Amino acid sequence: MRPDHGAEGFRGPIIERVEESGARYGYEPGCFRPPSGREGDAGLLDAVRALGLELEVVDERTGGAPGALALNGLPAYARVARILSLAARLGRGALPRRPPTVVSPCTACFRNLSRARKALATHPELRQQVDADLAGEGFRCEPGAVRVRHLLDVLWGDVGPEAVRARVSRPLAGRRVAAYYGCLAVRDGEARESRSAGFETRFERLLDALGADVVELPLRSHCCGGRASEASAEVAASLVGRILRSAAERRVDVIAVACPRCRHNLRSRAATLPEGAPDPPGIPVLYFTELMAEAFSLEPRGPTRRRTSCSSTASGAGLAR
Repeated sequence: MRPDHGAEGFRGPIIERVEESGARYGYEPGCFRPPSGREGDAGLLDAVRALGLELEVVDERTGGAPGALALNGLPAYARVARILSLAARLGRGALPRRPPTVVSPCTACFRNLSRARKALATHPELRQQVDADLAGEGFRCEPGAVRVRHLLDVLWGDVGPEAVRARVSRPLAGRRVAAYYGCLAVRDGEARESRSAGFETRFERLLDALGADVVELPLRSHCCGGRASEASAEVAASLVGRILRSAAERRVDVIAVACPRCRHNLRSRAATLPEGAPDPPGIPVLYFTELMAEAFSLEPRGPTRRRTSCSSTASGAGLAR
């Protein structure tokens, strides 16, 4: 059985090489990748570069988000195994103190990649089928050798809030910012292992390092509508309206998110509220690296199709070891 790689077809694995310095990770854009219709990740990559990290895209150029597992069954697992295999090759010899890693900026993609990696690691028969499927392309399934991490976790664990604070040149003083995790962030996946270490406050503490006035949002881990819109657009829109109204009650200026899908939902679902429903507040919703770029005095950049590797160019911001 051969994987179906979509209308564009499979064009071969791509690893965009960069200068070998700093901390290097495989990067899977997931929901940030065009042509998903969502904004590109150029600002994200600029902000990460400013902290001395290298992200090398592990990508198939097939359109759609592999983390979302748009494919079904064996093709989906083969696609994830291919991403993990590329990340394993990327990581060998580069960072001996860290295992090869795939970084995702999307909570939904992170969760699904984590679950697929676990399934491949714990089900030998599935792994054998995937190995057979990938043999002709020179890949093999090696899920146990690769970690899957969310970008927020990487910035917290491998950079640290103090290094972020040291890079700030234009603090977000006076900006009342609320962190929105979404319902998937603390549900399962490898994030679960971090709960005892304060996972559910890390986002706020990174925003504090940017100089923002952090506001606690009681609904920070509630659903943004997600796939509920497939069953009822009105239900999804009402969930978004509830979150926005809660933020408005606390005089929030900006809602920071750690998932491009959540950002999209919080920005767009409110427009589908049924007639007669109260209008939701117009609070800006930004991916958190947009705020980092602002605090780092980086020039804003629009969406980009490619040029996604980051090299170590940080000044005064060291990596936490």
